[in-house]
Amino acid sequence: MIAQIKGTVLDVRLNMITVDVSGIGYQVIVTPDFAASVKLGQTISLFTSLVVREDSWSLFGFESLDGKSLFEELRSVTGIGPKVANALLAVYQPGDLRDVISAQDNAALERVPGIGKKVASRILLELKDKYSGVIKNKISLSGSWRSQIIGALTGLGYSNKEAELALENALQGLGHSPSEKDLPEILKLALAQSGRSK
Repeated sequence: MIAQIKGTVLDVRLNMITVDVSGIGYQVIVTPDFAASVKLGQTISLFTSLVVREDSWSLFGFESLDGKSLFEELRSVTGIGPKVANALLAVYQPGDLRDVISAQDNAALERVPGIGKKVASRILLELKDKYSGVIKNKISLSGSWRSQIIGALTGLGYSNKEAELALENALQGLGHSPSEKDLPEILKLALAQSGRSK
């Protein structure tokens, strides 16, 4: 399993980049927005998910562990392949997409190219239990703020799942809808919940 790569960008296409890692060029499928943001010669680090099929091996790349984790969760849904999962992450940030699933917002999923009513309903049905019960708190800390907390926790050695759980527990312990000024307190609570505050 190729879980992460770091190297120099050799080539950039619409939704694919080639990264030179110690003399070996890896073609990595990414979102169009990410491809547009990188430059030739730039050194980048990506979390990756290797998709193996009978006729091909495809490497998908993500800026964060959160994105990689959600990509793999989406692929666990019956009938959802890597291209559809990647298309969803091309339109929504991971935190926002989880909020869409929590809210059971079929119409929001259908706005993604290639996602019809049946596919959207299947995603909502099979993933709703993963995010139910925390929607109110997650909506209040969606997007970049939520990613900052997750990023801080994973940077301290948490797995992505541990970080998600610690964040959920911290939000419950906060006792009110969080705001920007609460971020240090939320991080402190998250660390305390798992006993890693020292």
